Amino acid sequence: MKTLKYISIVLVLLTFSQCRTLEEYNVSPNQVELGLAHPADMMDEIICNGALNYQQRFYDTYAELMQYTCIGGASNEYIHRYYFGASYIENSWANCSKWAVNADHMYDLAVKKNNPNYQAIALTLRALWMDQLTSIFGMVPFEQAFSLRDKNINKPKFDEPKYIYQQLIEDLETANSLYETSRTLEIPNKDKLYNGDTKKWQKFTNSLMLRILMRLSNRSNDMEILLGESVAQKIKKIIDNPSKFPIMESYADNATVYFSGESPFQNNWGGYSQSTMSGHRAAEQFVAYLNGKNDPRKWIWLIPWSQSIGWMGVQSGMPGDDTVTAGYPWYNPQVFMNYNLPVSFMRHDEVCFILAEAYWRNDDDHWAAISGQARMAEWYNKGIRSSCEYWRYIYVDYFGLTGRNEATNYRNFAAVEVIHDNYNNIDMTPVIDDAAIDNYITNSVPFDVKDGLRCIIEQKFLANFRIMTEAWNDYRRTGYPQLTIGTGVLNNGILPTRLIYPTKTKTTNPEEYEKCVATLRATYYDGGDNMITPVWWSEAGLAKEIR
Repeated sequence: MKTLKYISIVLVLLTFSQCRTLEEYNVSPNQVELGLAHPADMMDEIICNGALNYQQRFYDTYAELMQYTCIGGASNEYIHRYYFGASYIENSWANCSKWAVNADHMYDLAVKKNNPNYQAIALTLRALWMDQLTSIFGMVPFEQAFSLRDKNINKPKFDEPKYIYQQLIEDLETANSLYETSRTLEIPNKDKLYNGDTKKWQKFTNSLMLRILMRLSNRSNDMEILLGESVAQKIKKIIDNPSKFPIMESYADNATVYFSGESPFQNNWGGYSQSTMSGHRAAEQFVAYLNGKNDPRKWIWLIPWSQSIGWMGVQSGMPGDDTVTAGYPWYNPQVFMNYNLPVSFMRHDEVCFILAEAYWRNDDDHWAAISGQARMAEWYNKGIRSSCEYWRYIYVDYFGLTGRNEATNYRNFAAVEVIHDNYNNIDMTPVIDDAAIDNYITNSVPFDVKDGLRCIIEQKFLANFRIMTEAWNDYRRTGYPQLTIGTGVLNNGILPTRLIYPTKTKTTNPEEYEKCVATLRATYYDGGDNMITPVWWSEAGLAKEIR
């Protein structure tokens, strides 16, 4: 991965209470002086290294938390048992804040250059990472978070999520209005998402706005007080005005980094050993959703390790002595141990499921103005199809693969899976062909309007495989997908509602940290800096809030 050689000193975690000074950063004499670079020079670092971090946080943290995978070993110190080591917490905080700070600096550079397109992109990228940060921790610095350079504030105050989200939504609306889509970016090769295509950037901006708005679905009326419109009204405005608020229309619009595979522009998973990648085995919950329903993505994502165990996942959250992972399915190495492996920040399938949920909701008059039974099923089906088509594109067109994993001889891409005594004699059929997708949508997971939210979020859970925290966000917001909590978990048997703050944040910004904790106590019964206090927008947050 190419290291940003222009402005390493912008990676200023101190704005999020990491307590460093600019002088502590070792700056090469060949680097451009802070503030003088072109905004495009920031994009490689924010997009490419940001994407790799997005991927890594899913792999080692949120995939384990949300029962996509399960790591083996007798120790109880694993995330699927709700034990978060300090490094996992620190990495989530430090990396989200790092990319947000870089995006903020990119915005300042774009303002100096009077370049609206780069301003819009910077606002979008900053919103992407700030949404992640506040969704993980709750109250975080925002208003003063980017004030070190001009105001020398290195102990910023913590802001409540509702005010952070108010600003993020307003920033994205501003970004949408700034785009000059008749023009491509000045330096398109620096843009590893869309190669300078500002029309696609605008679609990403508005799709991200939909994600954030749906994040606030439980707080629609609360946000109306701050924004002048409810969440439902703002979503309806996007739906009703596609020319003004274009959104992703197919997997071709995905916010996906496609790595060339050649150093330095490569996915580091390509260098992983088999033991590293197979250390995280498929969890029982994940396999259960895929298996028995002819999900055509199953054979691309996973391979069964042994014929005797086959398609059975590891039970998540079981006591260490009871957790055996040897022989269980793991990541398909053809796909995931690949230097070309793409990484997505957001995809069209997620947009489809957001719209399906918007049509499903009728909580009040504002949501009822959107709702429609036919349309919710339509967007649900579109979401499944888009996800399947994306993975077919990755497997067939991008990787050039045509059948099974020859190293294991466990491949079978038939629309209806058949048990074979001899895995070497499996007939090869096209990977995720249209018939397989149609069969899956029509016969395996048809939309049930009486149980609409469960259907939507379960399929969104599958489509968001490898999309950092989105499954966890939906779980806290809706209660879906339904998860079985193991008997070996910590945290009072409750799936964590947020992460605690890093030690550095507590020790370097103690006054603001204590004010933050006091706010949590005043807002929620028994609230505090723990993994039981809910975030503001969650179901539990709404239920526990002191009124």
